[in-house]
Amino acid sequence: MSASPISAETLYAPRRRKTVPVTFGGVTIGGDAPVLVQSMTTTNARDVDATVAETLALAKAGCRLVRITAPTEASAAALKDVVAKVRAAGCDVAISADIHFQPRAAYEAVKWVDKVRINPGNFVDRGIQSTATWDDVSWAEAVARVEESFGALVEMAKERGVAIRIGTNHGSLSQRMVWKYGDTVEGMVESALEYLRVCEAHDFHDVVFSMKSSNPKVVVEAYRMLAARLDSEFRPYPLHVGVTEAGEGEDGRLKSSVGIGALLLDGLGDTVRVSLTEPPVAEIPVAAELVRLADVRNQGGVEFPKPLPAPAHDPFRFSRRAASRVECGPFAVGGNEPLRVAVDGSLAGAAESGAELVSGRDFPTFGAAEPGLEAALAGDGPVEIRVSSPAEFETALGLASRAAAPLLWSWCGPDGSETVGTRWLAAALRAAGREDPLVLRAKLPAGDAGRMSGGARIGSLLVDGIGDLVCVDAAGDAAASAKLGFDLLQASGRRRTRTEYISCPSCGRTLYDLVSVTEKIKARTSHLADVAIGIMGCIVNGPGEMADADFGYVGGAPGKIDLYVKRECVKKGIPSDQAVEALVDLIKAHGRWKDPA
Repeated sequence: MSASPISAETLYAPRRRKTVPVTFGGVTIGGDAPVLVQSMTTTNARDVDATVAETLALAKAGCRLVRITAPTEASAAALKDVVAKVRAAGCDVAISADIHFQPRAAYEAVKWVDKVRINPGNFVDRGIQSTATWDDVSWAEAVARVEESFGALVEMAKERGVAIRIGTNHGSLSQRMVWKYGDTVEGMVESALEYLRVCEAHDFHDVVFSMKSSNPKVVVEAYRMLAARLDSEFRPYPLHVGVTEAGEGEDGRLKSSVGIGALLLDGLGDTVRVSLTEPPVAEIPVAAELVRLADVRNQGGVEFPKPLPAPAHDPFRFSRRAASRVECGPFAVGGNEPLRVAVDGSLAGAAESGAELVSGRDFPTFGAAEPGLEAALAGDGPVEIRVSSPAEFETALGLASRAAAPLLWSWCGPDGSETVGTRWLAAALRAAGREDPLVLRAKLPAGDAGRMSGGARIGSLLVDGIGDLVCVDAAGDAAASAKLGFDLLQASGRRRTRTEYISCPSCGRTLYDLVSVTEKIKARTSHLADVAIGIMGCIVNGPGEMADADFGYVGGAPGKIDLYVKRECVKKGIPSDQAVEALVDLIKAHGRWKDPA
């Protein structure tokens, strides 16, 4: 991985990854082009007028690329009329077809659209639920089938000037890849590279990649690993970044901000889709705002002295940073303790905010050059040292070496520098032989912008295993600050304190009204503090993406729902009007139900 874009230098001074440009349908992804915002229709392509109307609405909202699912050859053929009517309306938005399971649908769609997305987990293979057994011979036979089926599409795309997205989904990683690589990010990456090898063998390079999952930690690791492999072994192809099945409302926005924001702040990402369980037009302003907030250039401009310390984390493998356990008021921080949430004691109502700790009350906090620090370090209670520059850290480190008190550290440098500054601080502490806990601090604006900015800046650290205590200031509101702290831990997969919903955005494959059903399920289950529920429109990614869910609600057929426990389907073909209560009964049967307070 020596050619990784996540080197010691770029960890502390990220820059946007330089990629080859891919141009199609009047847009360019990668190269020097701005990060492109895209979305996906929810209609059946055979309902041409509805699909055209939704495409035009997305384009009007600022979407530069619209993806339309084509589950059958007939729906792919309908794209001819969809594209013709969109163009007749004077709209030049780029149009992509989304293909799963059906190579013949791809062969039809490529005649009419600007770009085709294929899923290497099921274009030839039958997906993660396959019962096939594998050995080296059957593996080689499968690779030959990929060359034959996908190679034919590549030649058609090359002839027509159509781009291809090779889009791996964690939830639909093929059973063949799981057999060889396990359910890992390596398997996700290799699944995509197997198809890239076919492209390069045909001298075809208009390729974009994605590595999606509902788990932001998996998303970040997979994209980083893919970028490293592309840059060292192939070409720096551009990346379409997103968190799939992110959900709706505040939760969907925050989870997307954690995964997508972390990548953008690392300089990875050339086009973005925010997947919300909401009407697709709602995705566009969220994606555009996230691109603005997580611009790699907005990270404070801090200069770190050289030689740079070795990173304190492995960017390709999640593990929690080792930290000593420190008693702080009613809770301990660090060690094997859960990540905690604090609010600043200077905020009105801090004691009643719902946070577990209050800084200044449960532990005093001092700037590295602040009067009183040296005296506090002589005591026996915990002390937080706030650092705003490498020079301040060196001063504080000298005092810390003589301290009797257990220590916490935080980076409080220029606004926007929290991610790179805390990374550097963690690495500098490691180089100094210290395992003191880290407090993650950030001052954030009010509303969605603050939550999304916090998701990117603090979430990036959380998915890398950095941080033991979250203490954000959400526009001076103590209760909102405490809530955002807990929400950040949940969105990053670091600690669950309320019901987790993994719900997909709708598309033309969806077999029920996702928005209304999600509302019904939430109304019945949102009081369950430590249960995760997957709500999936179809089986393409459903069973796989529900690996992190305890229970799953999946569209199995029109008007019918299948219920899952983890990845195991336990009830099939439940009528839709009975399915929500059947889900509640399933939760009860597994001893996970509690009556609402």
